[in-house]
Amino acid sequence: MSIVISLILFVAAIAYVEWRLKSVNRSNDEADKHADHHFATKKDMKDYVEKTAKQRQIDLQNIDDRIASIEQRIFFTDNPAPKRPVEQMQPETKKDVFYFRWPAEDGSFNDAEREMVASENTYYEFHLLSPTEAEFTFKTISETQLSKANNSSKKYIERACTFSTAKSTRYSCQPGKAILKNGRWAITQKAVIEYQ
Repeated sequence: MSIVISLILFVAAIAYVEWRLKSVNRSNDEADKHADHHFATKKDMKDYVEKTAKQRQIDLQNIDDRIASIEQRIFFTDNPAPKRPVEQMQPETKKDVFYFRWPAEDGSFNDAEREMVASENTYYEFHLLSPTEAEFTFKTISETQLSKANNSSKKYIERACTFSTAKSTRYSCQPGKAILKNGRWAITQKAVIEYQ
């Protein structure tokens, strides 16, 4: 099936290239026919010819880039990366800090969704203790983000954290703990948020 898709993509790429080259040639022919009406001086005509030549180079480069992109997709479609069992998936050991958006309904985090940079969309910061163990804290980078989490605390907070005081715009967080199992970080101890 992937070979058929690859062939279809390749044929489509060739058809696109032929169509693009014909349209470029047609445009140039039309421009040449009407050149006398558009140019007052030889310099105007020379500038137009240079501009047209540059545009043609750009068009040809764009076509080459598109073909290369299609060929690369065909290569990867025909040669998919070997799949590893979920049990063998472990966090990267080079980076010991990473971030997640919010936990699933069961309170776990899908390791495939980890992000390496904190943003307005991440709410949890993980620190690896070992390849399969981590501490995590609830962490926001703006009051707007914290307000969003507080307003929907069942989704953003309560699945992975506990808190005992009324929510406010300032807080501290005692780390919780999680272990990696079957590609998911399961919480073994919830983090504790203390609003101030």
